[in-house]
Amino acid sequence: KQWYQRRVRGYKYVHMIICVTMAIFLGTMGYYLAFFYSSAAIVYFLICTLRYIILPDAAGSDRIAHGSKRRNNLLLLIAFIQPLIMFWLTYHVTYGPDALEVPGKKL
Repeated sequence: KQWYQRRVRGYKYVHMIICVTMAIFLGTMGYYLAFFYSSAAIVYFLICTLRYIILPDAAGSDRIAHGSKRRNNLLLLIAFIQPLIMFWLTYHVTYGPDALEVPGKKL
């Protein structure tokens, strides 16, 4: 179970690399497009996969998890905090004194 939690925490790094790569080639607009798409994808993925760990009765045939409200809120908190962490780790690409500068483009 501990190894699974480590794997889930590492999925955001692939999306962060995609966002930074898009920022390099397409500028700020490319960064934001990649960021919003990646955020939606990782939230959907985490909700679908973590549901079976946090909500043990979600493996039933009706696909509707009838867990406690606290477990549902924990699931949503874990899923929605990942895009915030992604933004916090990559916002320097478009903001700040260390923002990337491509010749001919102002990011």
